[in-house]
Amino acid sequence: MNLRRWTKDHTIGLILGLITPIFFIPVTIWIYSFIEHISFSKLFDLFRILNDMKGKFISLACIANLGWFHLNIKKQNYNRAMGIILSTMLYLLVILYYKFLA
Repeated sequence: MNLRRWTKDHTIGLILGLITPIFFIPVTIWIYSFIEHISFSKLFDLFRILNDMKGKFISLACIANLGWFHLNIKKQNYNRAMGIILSTMLYLLVILYYKFLA
């Protein structure tokens, strides 16, 4: 992993990896509300209020990055895949913050 040669593909992967979980957080909340028979609005309010719930749903939404990672590895676009891994590591810091510090 050589970050000295940062390319446009690294940036695209980083942005893609940061944006994808943001879009998948409501999807994971919707799926969880459907499975647990809780209304989406009530669960979304719990997500906004409770920090422990934020960590759980953000970590579940980061699973969506696996699809982008696998697609880029399959196309041998390793720089973009590295950007996605770096964005997932940034989300790891956010998850650890919500789990233990907030």
